[in-house]
Amino acid sequence: MTLSHEDKLILSSIKINPSVSELEQIDNLILEVKDWDYLTKTIIDRGIAPLLFKKLPFFKNKSLIPEAVQAKLQQTYFITISRGTLLLNYFQHIAKAFSNQGIAVIALKGVYLSENLYHDIGLRQFSDIDLLVHEEDGERCLDILRNLGYRAVSALKLSEFVSSQFDIVHYTPMVLNGVSIEIHIKLHRKGEMYNVLTSELWKNAMAVTVNKCNVLALEINDLLIHLCVHLDKHFQGGKVQFTCLSDITNVLNENEAGFDWGTFTASCRLYKSDEVVFKYIVLVNKYMNAPVPADVIDKYNYLLTEEVEQLFFKYIKGLVVPGTVSLSAHFYCLKEQATFSNKVRYLLGVLFPPKDFMIGRYKIKYSALVTFYYPLRWSEGITGVVSHFKKS
Repeated sequence: MTLSHEDKLILSSIKINPSVSELEQIDNLILEVKDWDYLTKTIIDRGIAPLLFKKLPFFKNKSLIPEAVQAKLQQTYFITISRGTLLLNYFQHIAKAFSNQGIAVIALKGVYLSENLYHDIGLRQFSDIDLLVHEEDGERCLDILRNLGYRAVSALKLSEFVSSQFDIVHYTPMVLNGVSIEIHIKLHRKGEMYNVLTSELWKNAMAVTVNKCNVLALEINDLLIHLCVHLDKHFQGGKVQFTCLSDITNVLNENEAGFDWGTFTASCRLYKSDEVVFKYIVLVNKYMNAPVPADVIDKYNYLLTEEVEQLFFKYIKGLVVPGTVSLSAHFYCLKEQATFSNKVRYLLGVLFPPKDFMIGRYKIKYSALVTFYYPLRWSEGITGVVSHFKKS
């Protein structure tokens, strides 16, 4: 599978501030586009449409883009502004409520990046608000949100026993008027191949302003590592958020002059995240022209396997890809079970989850069909086991 001219134009549009030569490259790709319907749907679905829209005035070949396409790009940009404004206003209300109670907050991903990296909330789509707080403040945050009118959404559970074995990464999302808030106390579960130390995140966190609120954000190395780790979870799970690819590319591009690759590599080693992180660093360099030193590419180029690239091509085109289940956390929890009977109980909970979980997890329309989806689950498990031991 190769990239079409349409795909190349989409990926070339990701940078907030492309160089003159990069703008010329996009301009030339406009001449090669044959399927504007495909390009329009794909660039909107991947969340990149606003970034192309803002570049239109710089193209000599703008007139070759059908007016209907330009109108849809513009519409997507304004919809993004509208949604972003709504979410940032809710964030402001929450941040002030937390601040009044002396609760420190690190703003994660979209709610921070839309203003502080993209500098235009119409360019970076985000659908919910992710906040990191100290573990001891987690329950207090939930109480504050409840007092503000937020309510927890129902969560899918493998079983009560299995669910009780997992450490909390984020609490069940809290929702008010369609706005969802995720309160994180860490960024991943125990047992993963990497270990992003929460204590280090807080130690390194920097003061920022988000929608006129004084909060914290991840230091640039921690931010980039978090974005790569978060992307990997979706990449392996069969659903990629292209906003993460855009974020990684633009963090590198906007900080090219002062970026310290030695310090960044040291942070990756501290968090045992080298392989996960540099796989995507090489990817965005190759396909989105993110600035990465040649010696870094040479050192880590082996991580971008043909399998990873083929998956990436499929994700661009919006193809449904069966997820490669990450079983690191399950292996960890299984190992932690003190008795053989509890190990068996845990395995049964994973292999034979309740009907409600299966219906939600696999989007089953008719409950009578649930039984037929268990073999699919076991197949995913086998694939996940193979993937786990390949990485070990």
